[in-house]
Amino acid sequence: MPKKSTLWKRITCIMMIRAGRDNRDIMECVQCSLNTVKAIRNEMGENSDDDEAVAARKPHSQRRDCVRTDAFLADLQARVMENPGIGIRPLARAMGVAPSTMKMALNDDLRYFSYKRRRGQLLTEKGRERRLGNAKTLLNLLKHPVEPGTLWFFSSEKNFCQDQKVNTQNNRWLAYCAADVPRVPQTKFPQTVMVFSCVSSEGDVMPPHFFEQGLRQNADGYISMLDTFVKPWITRVANGRPYVFQQDSAPCHTASKTIKWLAANFNDFTGPNVWPPSSPDLNPMDYFVWGAVERDTNRTSSNTKAELMAKIRSVFAALPRETVARACSRLQRRVEAVIEAEGGYFE
Repeated sequence: MPKKSTLWKRITCIMMIRAGRDNRDIMECVQCSLNTVKAIRNEMGENSDDDEAVAARKPHSQRRDCVRTDAFLADLQARVMENPGIGIRPLARAMGVAPSTMKMALNDDLRYFSYKRRRGQLLTEKGRERRLGNAKTLLNLLKHPVEPGTLWFFSSEKNFCQDQKVNTQNNRWLAYCAADVPRVPQTKFPQTVMVFSCVSSEGDVMPPHFFEQGLRQNADGYISMLDTFVKPWITRVANGRPYVFQQDSAPCHTASKTIKWLAANFNDFTGPNVWPPSSPDLNPMDYFVWGAVERDTNRTSSNTKAELMAKIRSVFAALPRETVARACSRLQRRVEAVIEAEGGYFE
């Protein structure tokens, strides 16, 4: 049977031919080609009064040189299952067809589409179970806080480089030829700087703290930083309201000395049994803030480490409060997505 969208045209043509209308009137009314009207009129002459036979178009026969046969598709399916990472062009060469034919076979026949591979934290089966269990605990804490109106403070560290950040897939340059495209300079030994910062669920942003070059963070150093920089800022922002300080499961964060200090100095905090492990996809610092900062600081390269640090301070100071708060508000939906994925990746 023909498609519904073309069947009505054939039926209308038959009715108008029976009504004695000429070919051009039918063509203009039905919005079809003149040859289609002539062909239907000829079929009506061959089939006399059997209009149903004329309306039901004969199915097109497959071309003799068609390569997308059942055997071809079965072979293609086996090759894809054996190596899903193979490209369309190498696959087309291996099977002796054009890339356009291979693309149609993959997309239209097998319903396969080419996607970019994504990076993610290494997640073992045990880690996945812990991530799922902690996500359920965290979701319960978000839905039923110990005290109403509880603030959340999210923290994280990131290493920034003085070189320009380039996304080879998305960073394009309009030019007449490739020779006109300027190269992105890369230094042989670029300077880096490790940054710590914190944001609140209401969009407050702590000024970035820069670690000393080559510093290996331990429990004592982490506690000193919290006591000197983080605690005063959180106390000022919270202004007497209850709050939860979020941190990941880095060794210096979960050391017994650190846990004791946090319990004595902070209103509440996420211990190793609350925040899911290997979960940068749940921390607003990781899924929003660092990317937003790096996009601006590394749009161009920095000549010196001091220039890079100045850029980072400037971008942090300009982060819109409403935008940060909106990013933090997505935490609960992301935790629910982790639970739906049974502790696996959801993006």
